[in-house]
Amino acid sequence: MLGWYSREILEPGRQPMFLALLAFLVTFLVTRMITRMIRAGKGPFGNVSAGDTHIHHVVPGLIILLCGGVLALGSGSDGLWRQVAGLMFGIGAALVLDEFAMVLHLDDVYWSDQGRLSADAITLAAVVMFCALLIVAPNQPPADPVEGFWASFASGVVFVLGWMVPIILTILKGKLWMAAAALLLIPFAWVGAIRLARANSPWAHMRYRKSEKKMAAAKQRDLRWRRRQQPTKDWIQTHLFGLSRSSEGEP
Repeated sequence: MLGWYSREILEPGRQPMFLALLAFLVTFLVTRMITRMIRAGKGPFGNVSAGDTHIHHVVPGLIILLCGGVLALGSGSDGLWRQVAGLMFGIGAALVLDEFAMVLHLDDVYWSDQGRLSADAITLAAVVMFCALLIVAPNQPPADPVEGFWASFASGVVFVLGWMVPIILTILKGKLWMAAAALLLIPFAWVGAIRLARANSPWAHMRYRKSEKKMAAAKQRDLRWRRRQQPTKDWIQTHLFGLSRSSEGEP
């Protein structure tokens, strides 16, 4: 196990990302456990307030996230501080995204139906960080570095057109999970970029407003997709996030 960790995580330079992912998952689980205990009136925990102002955990999350970013930018590629920055990033990101729905709506929707957006944000961020952990290797330069101006320019164009553009189109079409998977396998991005957009996506609002046929097809496809994945999604959001349709108000 130690040999695998040294070979796959430590030597390629993936330890900061690994620590960020680990801190992200642990912080999320601990945060949800504490908030559910507060809501149920159990345990020694309580709301944090400054006078009459309730301090949501997104506030310390933003501070930790910003400090981790500054530390990462100011530290070298090796050493302890890079690892600390990874931990701070994971902790801060978990605290912020756990209240993503509240930030989006500018309202206390933590336990409401709108709070399910936070569950989506947390899950998607964990998937993206896991994919990044698998592909990012700062200590391992490319085996065959591209040399020469035109060769470098051509490789940059291929990278943008072949990887970045389809991923951006996939995101605009509302297929965030497919975009996350494309970090590992680029064909996912091409499939997402070519196929019909989600009905509530920015692409659909921009491109399908004058095409009732495309919008109707997008809504029908969304309905089929939700019927397949909604039961699993509801189970996760209920048992892991503590959300339910009748939930209201944050602790």
